[in-house]
Amino acid sequence: MTLNTWLALVTDWYQTKHDKSLDSLEQLVYSAPTSIWGPELTDNQSKAIACWLDGCLRVFEHAKYHNIAKAFQTLQYISSKLEMAAFNSAADIEIKDWCIKRLQHITVLSLEFCNQQHDQPTWNNEANTLIENHVKLMASVAWNEKQTPSNMHNSNSLH
Repeated sequence: MTLNTWLALVTDWYQTKHDKSLDSLEQLVYSAPTSIWGPELTDNQSKAIACWLDGCLRVFEHAKYHNIAKAFQTLQYISSKLEMAAFNSAADIEIKDWCIKRLQHITVLSLEFCNQQHDQPTWNNEANTLIENHVKLMASVAWNEKQTPSNMHNSNSLH
């Protein structure tokens, strides 16, 4: 599926207010084309990645009340896709930056989710693993280091 086709389907989902039917949205987020992640930042790509994340978070929000395991798996899926983009050497620096910032938010959301669960020993272990993995990831990405001007592009921006 092309990026434009996928984006048209997602846009249609939003416009027709399928809030009650998350099955079709879930199918869309799991069938998103790889071009969502770049390598070049375009206006359609920017819109698509934002819609993808919003769709995933809607799936998570619904699942957290009905299926705890699915909700946590959704958060892990989001994290894995954001990590993939952050480590894609061919991806535009703005895509990487956007993904890393969102990854930090998803990690916090994941930790909050773990802390809200009743089986604390199991979820405390999950939370500790999340923290350890996130610290390792951020160290390996070295995102707090200065980015060189030759790596920066001002063509488009993600919202």
